[in-house]
Amino acid sequence: MLALNDFSFEFAGRYLYRNARWHIKPNEKIGLVGLNGTGKSTLLRLISGEYELREGMMSKANNLKIGFLNQDLLSVEYKESVRDVVLSGREDLVQLDLDIQRLLKEIETDYDERRLNQLGEAQELFGQLGGYDWQAQGEKILEGLGFPTEWLGKPLMNLSGGWRMRAILGRLLLMAPDLLLLDEPTNHLDLPTIQWLENYLNEYQGTYVIVSHDPLFLDRTVNRVVEVAHQQLFHYKGNFTSYLEEKEERDALMQRQFENQQDFIKQQMKFIQRFRAKASKAAAVQSRVKQLDKIERIELKDKENRDFDIKFNIRVKPGKVVAELRNLHKSYGDLRILQGASGQILRGDKIALIGANGKGKSTLLRMVVGTEPCEGEVELGWNVEASFFAQHQLEALNLKNDLINEIGTVSADYNDKELRTVLGCFLFTGDEVFKKVKVLSGGEKSRLALAKTLITQSNFLLLDEPTNHLDMFSASVLAESLNDYAGSLLFVSHDRTFISRVANKIWWIENGIIKEYPGTYDEYNEWMSTRVVEEPSLRPEVKAEVVKTSPEKKEAQGNKGISKNKIQEWERKMERLEGDIKSIDQTLNDITVQMQDEKISSDAEALLSLVEVHRVKQLERDALQIELDSIMELWVDAQ
Repeated sequence: MLALNDFSFEFAGRYLYRNARWHIKPNEKIGLVGLNGTGKSTLLRLISGEYELREGMMSKANNLKIGFLNQDLLSVEYKESVRDVVLSGREDLVQLDLDIQRLLKEIETDYDERRLNQLGEAQELFGQLGGYDWQAQGEKILEGLGFPTEWLGKPLMNLSGGWRMRAILGRLLLMAPDLLLLDEPTNHLDLPTIQWLENYLNEYQGTYVIVSHDPLFLDRTVNRVVEVAHQQLFHYKGNFTSYLEEKEERDALMQRQFENQQDFIKQQMKFIQRFRAKASKAAAVQSRVKQLDKIERIELKDKENRDFDIKFNIRVKPGKVVAELRNLHKSYGDLRILQGASGQILRGDKIALIGANGKGKSTLLRMVVGTEPCEGEVELGWNVEASFFAQHQLEALNLKNDLINEIGTVSADYNDKELRTVLGCFLFTGDEVFKKVKVLSGGEKSRLALAKTLITQSNFLLLDEPTNHLDMFSASVLAESLNDYAGSLLFVSHDRTFISRVANKIWWIENGIIKEYPGTYDEYNEWMSTRVVEEPSLRPEVKAEVVKTSPEKKEAQGNKGISKNKIQEWERKMERLEGDIKSIDQTLNDITVQMQDEKISSDAEALLSLVEVHRVKQLERDALQIELDSIMELWVDAQ
């Protein structure tokens, strides 16, 4: 479907690619990986046509429809409503809908056969292209992306950057291009929405390429991995985990082959040096010289992975109780965040605060650190020194400093080498440490602010989305360092791999109360999946990633579980809903036949009435299908 042959590309004075090749085939689900700065986003821009390819050749199928999600789209001001922006993903249906509305209006005042034929043709094409399901499908995507129904009519430009990016993603998903290019699609998504997107992509019929620093997301969405390294593209079959295993095997094999070849060359060189002057051995020496000349030398590429070992120390040891939260209340107008919430953070706790956006996670962090007013009491324990990282702290950076001086203002206990190591972990290497803060991008400033927070030697860290602007390697180094951190930690993150590596407790906000699971994220998922099955009312708010029951939970349940009566009740509901949907489908077919009848199609008023009935019935059908799908999920889980 698209081929890049022997292409090279230079950007900002250096080559990102040299004589590289890539053939993208239909139905491939591709993860594009590599360290920051190797050119992943640049490659997507080349494929989309945003950048011009000057060396090499790119060929693609005729009429190939490409959709590209990139962070630059946030700068576009959308005056249209959220719903209209998403529906504009189907430009063909937007235009047809306008044509149909125009023709219907013209027919009301100036009826003629030509317009009537045009209207009939437009409506038939509209139906063939899925126009009667179009709006319902767009709203279903918006629901999956977490948009409240009351937001759909709001101008998109009035929403935050994260919500704008969600709507733009929704438009692309509705467009359903032949080749979908997604650059960090999970950056602005919460956990339930990431899980929804994974399921959506698993059902996606086209081809897509994803750049992401979320290993679990890649594991669940791709069947091929393309690695960008050493100005080349390396191709692997399977998901991200398979790629890591195969890459390790290839690297080990290449290392053995290199070592064997070097041993062989040394042996031949010894023979040549020893017998070079002997006439009786001249033929043998010459033979070995020629043999060495013909050998295709194996070259080992320097590993692009960085070698960092950083340790975040604490200045003083705190008491057993780090923070006590009592009877907290917080509301924004009619929106209730907390209602009588309490919680306790102990020394050594590494707590992940998870859940959907809008539940008050960042608000709770600010309440604990004391920057957000609230009703109730937050008391920090004896000897507790807290340090807080959030996006707004970028404003506290001194723009006149260079990076190494700025990070050095936090603590005098780190020498220049140690400060460089910390900066390197956060993707500032070489002479970049002497860049001025004022020239950094928003993402770079965020990484610098995070680095400053982590070396304060505080014994209680509060981190709001610490991995947002880190690559996989840096997020992994940060996770290892926080595992070794002797202090306590409360953090908000949507990076499930990071949460799994760091957290020893899970917090979430449910009905205004702080709930706690005293275990790892994987254990929490198993427990929550069982809880969702037992309490169906939780399904809209809490979505588990796996449907398993832990042995501990099974033992606690004993013979208790979903009753046979409950399962039979769900079966009866499914049977009734299926009958209702079948009945509506028949009604829709009947309406379509009536619309094609000459007597009806020549009566503008009757035709308009049928179109409206068709639309209402379609919405009713979609609502029943959603209800059926929900009950069927419960039934499958119970089975």
